[in-house]
Amino acid sequence: MRRLILLLSTSLLAVTPASADELSDLIARYREWRGGPAFEAMQGVRAEGSLSTAGFSGEVEMIAERDGSIRQRVDLGVFRSDEAVDGEHGWVVNQTGQVEDMAADGREDRRRDIALIFGSALEDSAALSLAAPVERDGRTWSVVAVDYGDQDAHELLIDPESGELGFIRMVRDRRESWVDYGDWRLVEGVRMPFEEIATSELMSTPNVVRWTEVDIDPVVPVDAFARPVVEARYQIAGGADTTGWIDYEFHGGNRIYLPTTVNGTDTHALLDSGAEMTVLDAAFARELGLETSGDLPAVGTGGVSSAQLAEGVTLVIGDLTLRDMTVAVIDLSAIAQALGRPLPVVLGKDAFNELIVDVDFPHHRIAFHAPGTFVAPSDAVEVPLSEATGGLRSVPVSIEGRQPVPFDFDIGNGGSLIIFPGYAEEQGLLDGRTSSTVMSGAVGGMREAGIATFSSVTFGGVKLRDVPAVLPPPGPSAVDSDRTRGNIGIGVLGRFRLITDYTNDRLWLVPISEAISQPFARNRLGLSLRKDADAIVVQYVARNSPASEGGWAQGERIVAIDGVPAADITPEALRDIINGADGRTVRLTLEGGEERSLVSRTYY
Repeated sequence: MRRLILLLSTSLLAVTPASADELSDLIARYREWRGGPAFEAMQGVRAEGSLSTAGFSGEVEMIAERDGSIRQRVDLGVFRSDEAVDGEHGWVVNQTGQVEDMAADGREDRRRDIALIFGSALEDSAALSLAAPVERDGRTWSVVAVDYGDQDAHELLIDPESGELGFIRMVRDRRESWVDYGDWRLVEGVRMPFEEIATSELMSTPNVVRWTEVDIDPVVPVDAFARPVVEARYQIAGGADTTGWIDYEFHGGNRIYLPTTVNGTDTHALLDSGAEMTVLDAAFARELGLETSGDLPAVGTGGVSSAQLAEGVTLVIGDLTLRDMTVAVIDLSAIAQALGRPLPVVLGKDAFNELIVDVDFPHHRIAFHAPGTFVAPSDAVEVPLSEATGGLRSVPVSIEGRQPVPFDFDIGNGGSLIIFPGYAEEQGLLDGRTSSTVMSGAVGGMREAGIATFSSVTFGGVKLRDVPAVLPPPGPSAVDSDRTRGNIGIGVLGRFRLITDYTNDRLWLVPISEAISQPFARNRLGLSLRKDADAIVVQYVARNSPASEGGWAQGERIVAIDGVPAADITPEALRDIINGADGRTVRLTLEGGEERSLVSRTYY
């Protein structure tokens, strides 16, 4: 469960032959159309207006300065955002009301926004070119492409005769979006758009901004970009510095379920540092009587689904209270079915932002500590936690001796590694490597992905051997990014005592020697199975596996394994059967009495 992402266009920057004069003349017409000397002299702008998006509507305010500072506030009722960039620093107030540092790539995006607002993006002729003309809204537009020397792209669609700016097209982090400008008016000699409509293929409705007030070179308050001070959203009973140890359920050996009370109702929550915010299942939210609003795209490892927002939610975990939270509400029933366990709550990164989270995997327990009081174990290794896109965190990971690259830190990922398609392609990670397929995903659904084994993965100074990794295809999901290169899950993280300290951008790791040397679990039958009443259903058959070679098909129903009735086989026992050692013969009885045998082997 991660950030909103937009679908990448494959038609990037098809550059057409053009003279330098043709390009410079077009830019000159644009500058003159915007106001000539008044536009060139503009140093700042302040705008107020309305925003409607995804079923929400409300107020928006923006202050921007040519030197690279920007502040934008949005108040749509239950949906609120506030962010700023000032020099090398940036911050974001998240939906729960916590203040987070803005990631470096987010700050760079805002600086580029400013360069487009003030026209300074068009001052470096070496970075500019004419792309192929574009037909849009019944007109032919000349296209000025701005090259920042990375994989992102920015294009201004300009009328070749008048110099009018019609649209800006951006490709950021492999995702495309458009801004349609309209209702241009002269403000103090500068032509400014009073309507901006942003669209993408993933948005069910556009973001529509209508400015009611625009001021050129305003007097900006000295604290306009200052980081706000907000009240902590957590409380530990009795004013203590720590909750002490809280036992958790380690479901399936790869998911942490915490006993939780939500608005007075006892339940369990899945701990997930890879979730941008805490999520309630839609049915559980109805049971609590929560009012929801909006229709936002929720982008996860499986693709895109729909989310609503609800506020006024309080969670209690042992002696810890997280109060007055805004949460996403999503139908999690399909994920719960895949996990084989109800999933009423996903406890996201809001639980990590203000607290030190101490996970003791060998003893299946967790503790939450107030920042500033915790002393790390003397044998702990410190690893940097960097801000990543969408407010998540990343850690450095090295694949088979390559330079370490950022991987999303994701306790909610029950696997070991996900390697993003851009990095896999760039490094040729599947070239000549034995691989298979797997169904992978969560929020957004399930889809087929590749799976392969890597001889070594280095994390936290520890080299792990023969690590399986999922390699999803490109497309709209949270695992198609070029700003982080993968996702590290509990299959690796669970081999350490793991202590997060988000307030100081660090992670402490204490290797668990017996876990470090333990072989990684892997499917050796090629069957993905799900319990269904008194049967076990085949959900997926992996390519090149014993099951595919044996002619197995999706939907077949198994009533017994090795003579044990399906109803008596626990999820843990089923996992052990699927992951059994090479050479083990497994007898499976189908409905109708047919019996088949599979011999386990490593096939990827």
